[in-house]
Amino acid sequence: MSTKNGGPGDMYAEGAPRLSSNMRPLPGAASSSHAGPDAQPEWVDITVMPREAPAPSRARASAARPPPRSRVEVHQSGLAESARFHQSFMRWLEEKHLLGSVRSVSEPGSMPMLHLRCAPRVLDQLRRAPEFEAGTMLPLDLI
Repeated sequence: MSTKNGGPGDMYAEGAPRLSSNMRPLPGAASSSHAGPDAQPEWVDITVMPREAPAPSRARASAARPPPRSRVEVHQSGLAESARFHQSFMRWLEEKHLLGSVRSVSEPGSMPMLHLRCAPRVLDQLRRAPEFEAGTMLPLDLI
């Protein structure tokens, strides 16, 4: 076993490994060759959910437990909550004049969660908004 550093196979001798030329830049990353007024925004895929309120203390939570509901009731209330969230989110996009920066919005489902394809500036606005939790999704071609 050799303790010699800097051999041809030692990737740490030259620093970090180099990126190959077939790698794409991350969505939203500015590139000097693509920057300009005519450049279209790169679209990012994001998930948006309503921000949850802080959890109540344990003493109050255990004392006032709601009666159990059937799966049908839980599903119906989830559908209604998701529809309300979708409507309020679309109103928020209109109020902030961001509809032109959104390419697609998923339909409401049984959970208050939406998937969007939008410009990076929409994600920035959503992360600043106190009523939403938003984050990017990993593209399938990177898995």
